Amino acid sequence: MKGAVQYGKHKAANGSCVAVLTMDNAPVNALSAGVRTGLEEKLKEALADAEVKAIVITGAHGAFCAGADISEFASGMSGPPLPMVIAASEACEKPVVAAIDGVSLGGGCEVALGCHWRVATSRSQAGLPEVNLGLLPGAGGTQRLPRLIGAEASVDFMCRGAPLNARMANQIGIYDQIVEGDHSKVVQAAVDFAASKVGTDLSTRRLCNGTAKVSSPDAVASKRKEYQKLRAGETAPMAIITCIEASTDRKFEEGMKVEGKEFLQLLMGEQSKALQYMFFAERQCSKIPGLGAKPGPLNVAGVIGAGLMGGGIAMCCAEAGMKVVLLDVDKANLDRGVSVIKKNYARSVERKSKSQEQVDKILANITPATNYEALATCDIVVEAVFENMDLKKKIFASLDKVCKPGCILASNTSRLDIDKVADATSRPQDVIGCHFFSPANVMKLLENVRGPRTSPAAIATAMAFGTKLKKVTCLVGNCNGFIANRVMGVSGWGLLLQDGLMPSQIDEAAEAYGMRMGPGRMNDLVGLDLFGRERSKTGVAEPDKIVFDAMYKAERFGQKNGKGFYKYDEKLRMSKDPEADAIIHKVWKNIGVEPKSLSHEEIVDRLYLPVVNEGFKCLEEGMAIRPSDIDVCCVFGYNWPRFRGGPMQWASSIGLKAVLEKVEKLGMTPSELLKESVQKKWKLNSKDFTARCNSAWDATWSKSKL
Repeated sequence: MKGAVQYGKHKAANGSCVAVLTMDNAPVNALSAGVRTGLEEKLKEALADAEVKAIVITGAHGAFCAGADISEFASGMSGPPLPMVIAASEACEKPVVAAIDGVSLGGGCEVALGCHWRVATSRSQAGLPEVNLGLLPGAGGTQRLPRLIGAEASVDFMCRGAPLNARMANQIGIYDQIVEGDHSKVVQAAVDFAASKVGTDLSTRRLCNGTAKVSSPDAVASKRKEYQKLRAGETAPMAIITCIEASTDRKFEEGMKVEGKEFLQLLMGEQSKALQYMFFAERQCSKIPGLGAKPGPLNVAGVIGAGLMGGGIAMCCAEAGMKVVLLDVDKANLDRGVSVIKKNYARSVERKSKSQEQVDKILANITPATNYEALATCDIVVEAVFENMDLKKKIFASLDKVCKPGCILASNTSRLDIDKVADATSRPQDVIGCHFFSPANVMKLLENVRGPRTSPAAIATAMAFGTKLKKVTCLVGNCNGFIANRVMGVSGWGLLLQDGLMPSQIDEAAEAYGMRMGPGRMNDLVGLDLFGRERSKTGVAEPDKIVFDAMYKAERFGQKNGKGFYKYDEKLRMSKDPEADAIIHKVWKNIGVEPKSLSHEEIVDRLYLPVVNEGFKCLEEGMAIRPSDIDVCCVFGYNWPRFRGGPMQWASSIGLKAVLEKVEKLGMTPSELLKESVQKKWKLNSKDFTARCNSAWDATWSKSKL
């Protein structure tokens, strides 16, 4: 069995002998069968040892315990169940103290809650993040924690899914004592603490006793309403609140039955499968098969263009500790961009998300410049100007002259041909796309775009660059729109709008599916003028026949001027607008379309099955390594609901045969890979499908051996 628990004896300051049980399962002591078995056996050993007066449970490798070994969810569980192990710890007649250093998350936090006291280092963290996997704490966490800190605080702690630092955990009552220092310090402190509790009545320290406190009869119900909005569409937060509610009015044993029932329902549900899939997909996307090259240095970054995107990229680099040269040849633009950066950080200080000292250190990393020679020492330069190929070629020709050999020359283009950009240099092997999503200092996705001449060293360095910036970084192929923009760009929103559905109908269905914002509202946010102005300039606009063009002609630009598909007040509160509806109806009348009414499922199919089909085309063309990479790009680039797992995982949950039938029924030309997968009965996680995707990727990029 993987993992073990080491057994040792320590002498306390008062001379008592204390057993120290150390969970040992590198890197973060996941609660594998070996660890659970070890805890059960070593607890019995400590209880049977007359010399031992108290027990301390801790973890090796700079962590207490990061929780369950979720690979066991798929492979099957063996060994004692965690709830039984924790119950045995809690029932001990000798004091049991958790000595926490590093993370105490999920099942690890539940192990700590089963101890009678908790002592932690100041660098420790406590969290029950199971909600992010579509699950709930299933080893008594929903019952013990409310009995410790109260029901409302427990709802927030579990439903937010974010860990607390040691000081906060101590403040709300999870940790009993905080110590400065490392693992050895907290173990000795816990040993002394445990020894001092010998002879104490432990019944009051067992969280299985009593019920949880609640501030008012409707407090939990109010929290339920709050999280129905904050985590709309997700089932796990509601299940967690149901369990916490049970802790307020039922005995522990009855509450555990509720927890067990709710956990099993979540575990068998589609959302937990999708969220666990995304957990692994996010970590998988940075792994490039066959990439043997090592990344180059990443100490100094250059950013060209001081606009919203360039400024955001500069902030990312500076926060990662890199020295940044922010270049804009227009001094007024440069000054404006630096001013925006400073204002952003001033707001961070006001919100107390950063200290002034931290901000000063970050800003000291940014050097404004108007001269290309300032980029001479950069390890990587990211061009972030607007989408004009001639301008980008001019910039890259200048970079070719001033940048040192081996410097990575990256373009932040969202759709242009990286290989054509590389033509402007004498070193196409160093050219790569680094496609950030706006705003770059907020959005987590980075698409690294390889061209046919991009070297393995450039790929390795660009991937390391994304990791350094704490981005979810995915390598994609050089095609129009790359992955996220390409697949989302074919959504059925425009066709639905032209075919008799109002924006509100489409938005309602998209948001019920889980999108944070429907396409109508999203277009109003981005600005209808961005699309309409270009069409008007090029003479292709048809305001009598195309709804988008009609909106632009009527000067309905979205939130920026208070009217788009909806109207907005001075606080940007949205409401339906009869004027917008009249414009849409007039276009429909002109083209002979009657208003329609479709179910949410029908609207969602028409919206997002084209995205799925395009995803299959990306795979068959060798533009994506694996289907999960497409899902990662959509989740982190377009806020596709994480609990759906992305478009490819959604297709898997529907069934590929059903997807193909629907695609054909909607009159789309299905991807050859989709048809092949149905014909050969492949699943997206099957070896045959993976081999087919690998062969397409290898065939496309065979001239660029990794």
